[in-house]
Amino acid sequence: PGRLAKNEFIVVVSNASISSKMKFKVTLAKKENHTELVSCVGWSGSDELYSAADDHLILKRNPNSDETTQITKLPKEVFPTDLHWFPANAGGKRLASELFVLASTDGKFHLISKSGRVEKSVEAHRGAVLMARWSHDGTALVTVGEDGQVKIWSRSGMLRHTLSQLETPVYGVAWSPDSDHVLYTNDKQMVIKPLQPTMKPIIVR
Repeated sequence: PGRLAKNEFIVVVSNASISSKMKFKVTLAKKENHTELVSCVGWSGSDELYSAADDHLILKRNPNSDETTQITKLPKEVFPTDLHWFPANAGGKRLASELFVLASTDGKFHLISKSGRVEKSVEAHRGAVLMARWSHDGTALVTVGEDGQVKIWSRSGMLRHTLSQLETPVYGVAWSPDSDHVLYTNDKQMVIKPLQPTMKPIIVR
């Protein structure tokens, strides 16, 4: 027989009632992997890991079986920067288990279902969206970008207001445990900004 290719082997089946032997060539399924830089990751439950990379692929991997599935392939102009699942303790079981937000360098954030369907793409910033985070109660979304803006969005992706406008890119953002304040970076310092416009921000140096 000829030389076998990688991931191929011969299965020999013998039958006592038959003098001949049957041979089958079996080809193993090729494992899906990223071919470019992996830029963001996220958990969905205890046995589903999601990753997005500069190869425009979003992959799902089961760490127990090591099975990997391609969820979707993003358009060529979309390079992901951040991925965050809708909080599991808010918004109802179905939405919590089936939706995540993906930030990207094209100035948009994308609401994507667990199956890989892009439910909505929103023009959010001038330049890259550097982070996107759901509030703990699931009622809002915050994004920050290269344009120095901090923006608050509704769960469906409608702009509520621009929380802050800075002169430098905002690289990090996080919600307070009660989802009433936002913590974000500002050059060499941090800022705690209340959602209520009448309250003053706190500078953390």
